Amino acid sequence: MNFSRKPIQILFSLISVLILVFSCNKKDGTIDPPPIKTGPEFTTIKISGDNKQVSVGFTEGVYKGGFLNKPLSTGELMVSLQGGQALLDSFNIAHVAGDTLVHIRLFTSGLATGEEQLKISPANATAIVNSLAVPMKLAEQLTINLADIGIIGSWVSTGENLSPVFQQFGFDSVFMQFRADGSYTFESFTPGGIHNTLSGTFQQSVSGVAGIRNITLSQVSPVASTISGIFSLYNEEIIRMVYETVQTDPIVSGLTPPTPESGFGTTGLLGSDNTQVFLKVAAD
Repeated sequence: MNFSRKPIQILFSLISVLILVFSCNKKDGTIDPPPIKTGPEFTTIKISGDNKQVSVGFTEGVYKGGFLNKPLSTGELMVSLQGGQALLDSFNIAHVAGDTLVHIRLFTSGLATGEEQLKISPANATAIVNSLAVPMKLAEQLTINLADIGIIGSWVSTGENLSPVFQQFGFDSVFMQFRADGSYTFESFTPGGIHNTLSGTFQQSVSGVAGIRNITLSQVSPVASTISGIFSLYNEEIIRMVYETVQTDPIVSGLTPPTPESGFGTTGLLGSDNTQVFLKVAAD
């Protein structure tokens, strides 16, 4: 009986010795090294449909380097735009200290073609830190392209830029706003104080004719109707748009919507030119 227990006792003794040896080794300095402290890293980047707002994500909450509990500002991020036609004039940053998201407001000029690449990186080696004051590596960066947004934005037509048709009906100014969510507002004014407002949704597309795009407006207020036509954009000191549309539903007798193939000034029996010039309003 005692003899049968001896091998088991020997086994437990060996295990105890091994545990003691490993314990001694740990006490003798062969312990695991402390974890390496790493700084925050970029995770995501998104840009709004009008090329105005950029959201940048981090792996952890971030702070302004060298200060206690301060949010990031324009001095902590390097933001640049390369390629294409649009230029970055300036930018603003909105951030709450310790948040993982930073919002960047872009102020650009020129017509975006979709070839412009936005690059974001830390401004210097200690610009951005985490809660332990460990800085973000200078090599960290994110890139994203601006979009070719076409007609999206705010536009104004006044004076000689108004089409003869609009002048004939007594209008002296027209304002249009096309939004990234697919909605639009059209406002026209007369010197006598008459103010008309139309609104609805729109669709735009690049045609097979270089430089000319299609547009269809689905008006919902004040009455339902469909308006179709074409427009062209020009990258000038102030972005210029040549625009021509006509109502197609309900049909107006004698009017034919212009097409990219037929070109501007082909809306039918209006008796005068229906082509209008708009200038893009600077971003807010």
